[in-house]
Amino acid sequence: MICALMISSVSANAAPALPVVEILGKNYYVYEIKKGDSLFGISRAYGWDYDQLQQLNPRAVSPLQKGMKVYYPAEDSAMAQKAVNKKKQEECHKLTHLVKRGETVYAISRMYGIPVDTIFELNPGSKTGIREGETLLLSKNNVSDEENNADFYTIKKGDTLYGVAKAHFTSVAAIMKSNPGVSENNFKAGEIIRLPERGTGVKSSVRKVEEENLLSFSTYKVDKKDTWDTIAEKTGVDKENLLEVNKGAGEKPKKKSIVTVPEIETTTVEKTFIEEDPRELSDEGISEIYDSIHGITAVQDAREFKVALLLSEPAARKDLEFTRGFLTGVDRLKHSGIKLNITVVNGNRTSTDVLTELSDLNPDIVFLTTEKGIPSYLSEYAEVSQTPLVNTFDVKNELYTRNPYVIQLLTPSNYFNEEIAAKICDDYSDYIMIFAGDADDNDLLASAVRSSLPSDNVKQMSVEAVSQYPFDEDKKYIIYAYPTKKDDVAALMDAVITAKSNRPLAEIKVLGRPSWIVYDEPSMEEKFHAAEVLVPSRFFYDRSSDESRRFVNYYKSLFDRTPAKSFPMYACVGYDASLYFIEGLAKADYDLNAIGRSEGGVQSDFELSRPGNWTGLFNPIVYLVRFTPYDTVEKIIVK
Repeated sequence: MICALMISSVSANAAPALPVVEILGKNYYVYEIKKGDSLFGISRAYGWDYDQLQQLNPRAVSPLQKGMKVYYPAEDSAMAQKAVNKKKQEECHKLTHLVKRGETVYAISRMYGIPVDTIFELNPGSKTGIREGETLLLSKNNVSDEENNADFYTIKKGDTLYGVAKAHFTSVAAIMKSNPGVSENNFKAGEIIRLPERGTGVKSSVRKVEEENLLSFSTYKVDKKDTWDTIAEKTGVDKENLLEVNKGAGEKPKKKSIVTVPEIETTTVEKTFIEEDPRELSDEGISEIYDSIHGITAVQDAREFKVALLLSEPAARKDLEFTRGFLTGVDRLKHSGIKLNITVVNGNRTSTDVLTELSDLNPDIVFLTTEKGIPSYLSEYAEVSQTPLVNTFDVKNELYTRNPYVIQLLTPSNYFNEEIAAKICDDYSDYIMIFAGDADDNDLLASAVRSSLPSDNVKQMSVEAVSQYPFDEDKKYIIYAYPTKKDDVAALMDAVITAKSNRPLAEIKVLGRPSWIVYDEPSMEEKFHAAEVLVPSRFFYDRSSDESRRFVNYYKSLFDRTPAKSFPMYACVGYDASLYFIEGLAKADYDLNAIGRSEGGVQSDFELSRPGNWTGLFNPIVYLVRFTPYDTVEKIIVK
């Protein structure tokens, strides 16, 4: 006869179906001995550590008495199950990014600190370009990037700032510092935030405390006159602990019954205590934290707003004109009640000298006039001191995508091209697009426009061919102009005017190059009107407007000269920037997130936006300047 011995055991990840008691804040499984049980068999059946089971129950010696109870920690199994659940949750929580207009793979990689090749690997189609509304996968799991220690979190329904901070062992203030775009008002599901390094903003202290530790379980045989109080007195164990261990034993223990007694040891230990900021527990308190981080005070009347104009080349016309225009704007605000301290800083010195002056001044905002990139030491200064740094002229710089305190004043090139292309596609989708002139592979605007239109609606021809092309009077055309040199532009305008004369009923317009905006002499403007030209631009200075005339008069009264002509008008950049930031921030209580749309600008409109909660800000507004056949000029805002 052959006997098969079957031993069943509980999966290591499954919790045993046993009663659980809590003693000194820890959970323990309770197993009641059955006939034939042994500690070894119990440990095998439930996947428990035999030595630990024996140590906790020293009175449980063979043969085990039926009805006796043994105990085993439930924490290990519970923690194992939590770890499994967490792993499953992380596997389902992948970091994604919804592409906005104008964003490139390169810009997104810098925003998140993720290599471009990783984005290509996770999104193979992105190698040939990305489009607005597309969702990019940025990581298989939402875990830290080993290269930059950056960790991103997608806010879920029901999340709060306080809850996310505690779950990631940081503070509300630290999250707000890492994400200047975050407030208690816009913390909503679907938004992505950058998490600070664990422990950031967490304050702790070490104190000596008495701690009770459970050593083991023993038994006590109940006497005739015993109560739970007398048993507690005899054993030196709190009545509450006795009752917890002996659940179901009744209000009075039965005579000669065996009750379980936990053996408890009291020791003095050093423990670390986390000191919470009480403000984190209320909406009002979190709002107070936000105000503190962003330099917002309850009383603004006494505040002096300090501005640093950091000039890369103080003697250059660009910097001189920008400064004069800025001071013209400041002069206009002299009766506004805003207290200002304007300091011109010579940026053409060593980094040490510049940083020393900035540190002594401690400005509220810095305007930088370089056109060739932001020095790394200034980027670090802005981030460490949490001082907004306005990149005034460099349109190719994308530092704002990763530094939360950099402001890109003029629309970045990639965004500019995508905005104009989208506008053309939206407004002229039923037009035939003709690319006229010698193709320029470096013309990114042309590439953006071409990719936004159906290929069967696109033609290519020389400038000379335009005048002889048989335009259909029942169709509409828009000509994309490659030429940039003045004589070549004039030749194309003449060709278009001839074509319109030959086919007076055909609708023909021209999409010019951004640089055409400088051709403002009467003869060229006349051609633009006749050819119905649209010029994409970041700027438009209408000399005939009332606001422009007022600006020139203010400027002349201060400097006894008229603003120098340039593209852009440097004095106008300074003037518009001073009015927008100084007046706008004062109205917004000096909160960059609350600053609105500019009003009264003579050359540029501003409305700051953040690509991500942890990034800097940029101005997305661009224009199509339309020269109508009625000799009027319209400024069409594209956004």
